[in-house]
Order: sequence, then structure tokens, then C-alpha cells
Amino acid sequence: MIGNEALDQARDPDAQAPAWPPVREATPLDRYRIKRGRDGEVLTCIEAPTVTIRIKHGFCVTASAARSFASGSIFLDGAAQGEPFIDPKRQVYNLDHHEGCVRAFTLATCEQAMVLIRKGLDLRKRDWTVYANDPDLDTILAIWVLLNHIRLNELNGKTRVRIMPLLRLQGLIDAQGLEMKDLCGLPPELLAETQASIDELRARELALKKRGRWQASDLLRFTADRLRAIDRLVYPPKHFDDVAEIDELVRAEIAGGSVAIVCRASAGIYEVERQLRRLHGRRLGLIVLQTNPAAYSLRQVDPYLPASLEKVYAHLNLIDPEAGGHRSGNRWGGSAEIGGSPRATGTRVSPEQIAQVCEQAFSAPTLLRRVGRTLTAALRGASVMAAALGLAFILRVLDDRVGLGSGMAPSLASQFPLLLAGLGGTFFLLSGSRTPGVYGLRRLAGLDWCLVVPFAMFGALAGGVWVPAIPLAAPGWAELLALVTLPVAGELIFRGLVQGSLLTSFPIQKCGGPWFLSRPAVIAAALYAAWGAVLQHLPVALTQTMLGGPAPILGALVFGVAAGLARERSESIVSPILLHWIGIAAVLLARTGCM
Repeated sequence: MIGNEALDQARDPDAQAPAWPPVREATPLDRYRIKRGRDGEVLTCIEAPTVTIRIKHGFCVTASAARSFASGSIFLDGAAQGEPFIDPKRQVYNLDHHEGCVRAFTLATCEQAMVLIRKGLDLRKRDWTVYANDPDLDTILAIWVLLNHIRLNELNGKTRVRIMPLLRLQGLIDAQGLEMKDLCGLPPELLAETQASIDELRARELALKKRGRWQASDLLRFTADRLRAIDRLVYPPKHFDDVAEIDELVRAEIAGGSVAIVCRASAGIYEVERQLRRLHGRRLGLIVLQTNPAAYSLRQVDPYLPASLEKVYAHLNLIDPEAGGHRSGNRWGGSAEIGGSPRATGTRVSPEQIAQVCEQAFSAPTLLRRVGRTLTAALRGASVMAAALGLAFILRVLDDRVGLGSGMAPSLASQFPLLLAGLGGTFFLLSGSRTPGVYGLRRLAGLDWCLVVPFAMFGALAGGVWVPAIPLAAPGWAELLALVTLPVAGELIFRGLVQGSLLTSFPIQKCGGPWFLSRPAVIAAALYAAWGAVLQHLPVALTQTMLGGPAPILGALVFGVAAGLARERSESIVSPILLHWIGIAAVLLARTGCM
């Protein structure tokens, strides 16, 4: 092992040069992982979670293409055809000593990697992808340096002392050849030890090439095996005993360049926090620790983030099918600094969903994203409305021309509510079954939503509720069913599908919280009023306002906003449906009184 003992012997000219010890067969902690990503397998290290290694036979890009690669790209030893370069502005680097340079005066790739790390490149500040095409020992040592960058920058320098003789000798041999190895400046004893180590590390590579199996070999697994061998040479057997083995599942960028990390580990949240602080530095903002597939602990590490865990809990309680309503004890919750998932049943949200919630909670959605969500919500409502209208007209045409459905639907105004309720209810249930909190598939929470009843009634009497234009003097079963189902259909579509689609993109009210006019409630009300105006001019016409004039649109806006506020404060779609039914009753009573 390259260590202090070897250096002490190097200082004593009479000391006998010991044979290089064989590579030990076991490592206390296997730090290297091969994971399958969207673009194939990659190599990672649990102590360098921001660095991903990609190795592929024959991979090579031109120099101009390399400079145009995504930020955070590092090319090793011929993966980019061109001169070595550093681009700190774009954070793209080519570590090479083949083309576009004086090879005799240029450090090999492994030594360039060490210089890059020691000159201050902090690989913790962003994600990096390292590209290689032929994992010879020079390339493998460069990868080892990048993956061990934290330990190489430690103040005590012990890891650097152990690895530098190996880097210096292999770098010189790779750049100048064996005959020049005396230029490395190592004492004879240490030179012999280091050469023996190089021979040991290269033995498998040479054996594969000799048997003609190099091109067919699994380069990632070969590289991982050689990295473990270097670990056994450099680190003492118990060196990693205090390292918590953390498997990062998802990492999300949140406010101010901070990161939220969803991970799993056998250690507790505070041990995990200590380890992740070391691996990510000041970027670490939030930890979500998976203790089992259905249980998580949350810890806000950075107290200066623009929000707290309270906002994360609120978002998760909306999307988690296992989370109960406002009065339920089975919810995400805790303090502003530490909390967890529902205790009784656990959670059914995935690590990816949790990371997305953290991103949304700490980073306000962009204007473009909000516009996109608004357009999507409007399109969802329009699709259901148009489909119901289309089916209603088709059935009416078939009934008029060929007699199909005769007696089943006395009028188009009676058919349309049933079709709208069927289609709207189907889409609502499909969406709500996955995220019931978002779409209001919950029991009523509290009673403060009742404070909007007077405003809803004003809007209803001004023509804001949807009442089918059907004869009520002697109604049949279809007319009565239409009278009941049209309000349900309208609320499922506009306070359910439309408003629910916007709840995670805008601030909303909550039961017992402060009152304010949320944008999801206003947008849903505006679309509700617009479609009400459209339906007034179709054969499925709704009844006109009791007040006359242009009041129906104003009434629909007032009623829609009141229903939307009730939907948010009650956490349930039931409250706007009740308001709509009560509004219809008020309209019918007022009409009867006028008559």
C-alpha cells in the first residue's frame, strides 16, 4: 500500500525494498454502483452523488461538439477529438494529452484530473457527466480522482499522499513511456512498490486484450472493479466505517441553487444529514429519507429557504391518496423543520412525486408553466363540454330521423345534463382516484365554507346557477333527473377537473386559514361563466336570470367564485354541489313567488 510506511522506507537508503502487497480481496464498503438510467447504464459513487460516469466503446465527439456539450460535461483521454481545454464559464472540460498539444510537455489525463480538483473545481455544486471510451489505467485513475474529490481535498492530505505516487508514475509512463519512468522522482523503493501496483492493476486489462475479449467486455463493471482495487490500495480497511451508505433516489433543484434529496439509508435522519452535508456542501436544502417504501422522514436543513416544510406538507396532502382530510390524523405533517408521512397507512406517492412537490413548494412556478397549466385546465373542461354537446346533438338527430331513443329523452335539454354528468363524472373519478385531495374527493372539512352561502345565493338569483330549461309544471323522470344532475355535472367539471388542475400551481385557501381570492377559483369561475353564456344560445339553453339584462354572466362569476372558495376551504367537491342545489332551490322558489 502506498502510505506512510513506504515513505519512511524511502527516506532510509539501507531499508530493504518490500514487495508490493497484493490487492486485498474485500473492501469494507463497496462505494461504487452501476445504475440504469434513461440513456443506459452509468457508474456512480455514493461519496460523489453529483458525478455520473459513462463509458462506451468507440465513443468520440469532435472538439467543436465537445465545447457545445451540456454544462457539466467532462471528457477523458480521447473521448473528445481535440486539444485539452477548460471552459469554466460553460463548465465543460476536456482532459487529454493526445491531440492539439505537445505530448511530451503535457500531463496525462489522471494528473490533469488531480490538478483540476486541487485548483478548486468543486464537483458538489452541480451535476456532472464524465465521458470515456477506453478505460485504460490512466482513464480509470482519472475517474477515481473525480469520484474521490472530497477525500482528496481534505486538509490532512493523507489520501493525496497515498495516491500521488501512483498517479505520478502512471501519468509519466502513459505520456512518456517506460524508459522515462525515472523522471517521476520517486525514491527507488517507492518506485518499485508503485510499479508493482500498476502491474497488478493492469493485469486484468492485459489478460482481456490478450484473449481478444476487450471489445466485448463490460466496461462499466470492469471499471468499477478496478476502482475497488485502487480503494484497497489507498484506504485502510476500516477507513469507511463511519460512512453512512446512502442511496440517492431523486435529486431536485429548489430555490436559490439548493437541492432537495430523496434517499434511503439504514441510518437515522441526523446521521444522513451529516453525510449529505459533506457530499453536497451548502447546496443541501432539504432531505427526504425513505425508511421503508411507504414511510418518509423530512428534514429542512437550510432554515433560510423561502418557504418551510408546512408548504411541502400541504402539497403532499393534496396528492397523496392515503392522506386524509383536514381533521384526519393520517396526514403528512410535523414542525417547520422536521416531519414525516402519514403514520397509520404510510404513503402511496413515489419518490419522484415527492421531489416534484419539493421543487414546487420552494420554487414558484414560472409564468410559462402557469399559463400552460391554465390552458390545460381550460382544455380539459372544454373537451368534456364539447363531447357532451356532440353526443346530445347526435342522439337528437338519430331520434328525429330514424327514431332511435324515442321516449328515452323527451328533450335535448333533458338529455344534455345526463350526458354531461356521465362524461364529467367519469373523467373526474379517473383523475380523483389517483389524487383525491387535488380534485376534492374527501369529506367536508370544517364549516367556515358556509360563510360564502350569501354570496352564492346572490349569484344564483342573478342567473349564476345552471338550471335546465325544462317544463316544471308536470315534470317527468328525465326532467327531474336533469334538474339534479346538471349542477353535479357543472361542479365536477369546473370546481373539480378545472380548479383541481390548478391547485398545485397557485396559492389556495385552506380550512381555518386566512381568506383571499385564489386564482384557481377565479379561473374556474370565468370558464364556468363563459360556458354558461354559450349554453344560453344553444337548444340546451339554461334558464334566464330572475333580474334580467346582462346579469347572468355577472351572476355566474359571483356564484362560481363563491363555489370555488367553498371548494378550497372545505377540501371537498361536495360543498359546491350543495351550493348549486341550494341555489337552484332559491331560483325556483323566487320564480314561484313571482308567478
